[in-house]
Amino acid sequence: MAFPAAAIFQNGGFESGNFSGWTTGSGVNNGLTGSQPFTGSSLNIGAGGAFRGAVVTAGPDLKGAPLALPYAGTATARVNNTATGGIANFISQADTITNADRDSSDNKLHVRFSYAVVLNDGGHAPNGQPFFYLRVRNVTKNTTLYEDFSFAAQTGTQFQPVPSQSGWSYLPWKAADVIVPDADLGDSIEVYLLASDCEPSAHAGYAYLDGFGSSVVTPGATAATPVPTTNEYTLGALGLLLLGGAWWSRRRA
Repeated sequence: MAFPAAAIFQNGGFESGNFSGWTTGSGVNNGLTGSQPFTGSSLNIGAGGAFRGAVVTAGPDLKGAPLALPYAGTATARVNNTATGGIANFISQADTITNADRDSSDNKLHVRFSYAVVLNDGGHAPNGQPFFYLRVRNVTKNTTLYEDFSFAAQTGTQFQPVPSQSGWSYLPWKAADVIVPDADLGDSIEVYLLASDCEPSAHAGYAYLDGFGSSVVTPGATAATPVPTTNEYTLGALGLLLLGGAWWSRRRA
């Protein structure tokens, strides 16, 4: 079943229970290149490895990170796992953005989703640590619309320690709201998420992805929750007044 909130991406809520509509892949982490801050151009992934991701339908997290699983609906995608070996896993999908991706509350094109990450600090140099990389880009124009990149133990991030798991940290569910310019209407938009073990190969990293929609998808929801417009608020208030009036008339009768 297609996730009702995901206008642009097929199986955007992973409600099919698998990765249908998505491209999955693996590689070998050869260590990040260049200097910080790292970006997509820092990736140095060689051929090899195996895809170790899964679509999960219930918690707990593999290392006990306090993450709600699934995030929304009945399923959430996990990219990579706790196995080591210097392996990187990724999922991606590209599709055409249309007016179906326009949020009626502000009349703008949105790509909304949520993600979470769990990484094991190996104590390596930054370019050898486990890491995750997430990107939303306009394939047609070759422009990056959103990018997030963190390695284990990176300072200035929102990572928190996993309880009772020394060296492990997690990024709680983070909501992304990518506003796509109207000039990009009809273009191909791609989302790409990669999670990687460390380059020396003994420490793991994995990530979760869920809740795609042009409107907000709240935790535990099975569909988008659009923000009510002023007219909707007015109609709601009028409905309450009418109900109150009917109750008062019955009471007087």
